[in-house]
Amino acid sequence: MRSTEITFDNLGETGTLFTALLRARYHHFIEARGWDLPNVRGLEFDQYDTPESIYCAIHEGMIVYGGFRVTPTTAHCVNASYMLRDAQLGLLPDLPLGILDEPAPQDPRIWEVSRVFVDDTLSSRERMRVRDELGLTFARLAKDWNINAFLCLTSVSAALLMRRAGLKSSPAGPRFEAGGETCQAYHLKIDVRNLRSHAA
Repeated sequence: MRSTEITFDNLGETGTLFTALLRARYHHFIEARGWDLPNVRGLEFDQYDTPESIYCAIHEGMIVYGGFRVTPTTAHCVNASYMLRDAQLGLLPDLPLGILDEPAPQDPRIWEVSRVFVDDTLSSRERMRVRDELGLTFARLAKDWNINAFLCLTSVSAALLMRRAGLKSSPAGPRFEAGGETCQAYHLKIDVRNLRSHAA
């Protein structure tokens, strides 16, 4: 099991894996959870899947077991910026205006994390391996892309998975119901020593 970083710059090498990631997102969020999200031919995507985003896939070959997307809070594409800010601006009717306790940042060193998932069919031991890889990937992205902090929108259960992977999190807004799950925005900080102890 390994982690691969996918960008639009390396799609020549990772294009097939990127398709597998979108298919895994379709299964996790639409088929398994019934979320009403854009999709076509079994692939889940939205307006934030642009060249400004970076993707992580935890996989063996083309079988994807987990992943996430990160987007700079300075992102802008046509009428979209990033999910939490657009929700706060009232552009996403399925998400509350008060999704964040403070105005959404636009800071090149703060990035949004979204579409976090771990395959539900894995054993507890395998899920732990995926969680550890997710945490180490966050640390690598923070170092490589000069990221100070992450702002994450996810389910409360997924946030618990990230804490178990060694990430420090604190609420960034109130809890709310979306797609049959309790969701919340979180501040994420990278604790490299804690991540190493989890991966050891």
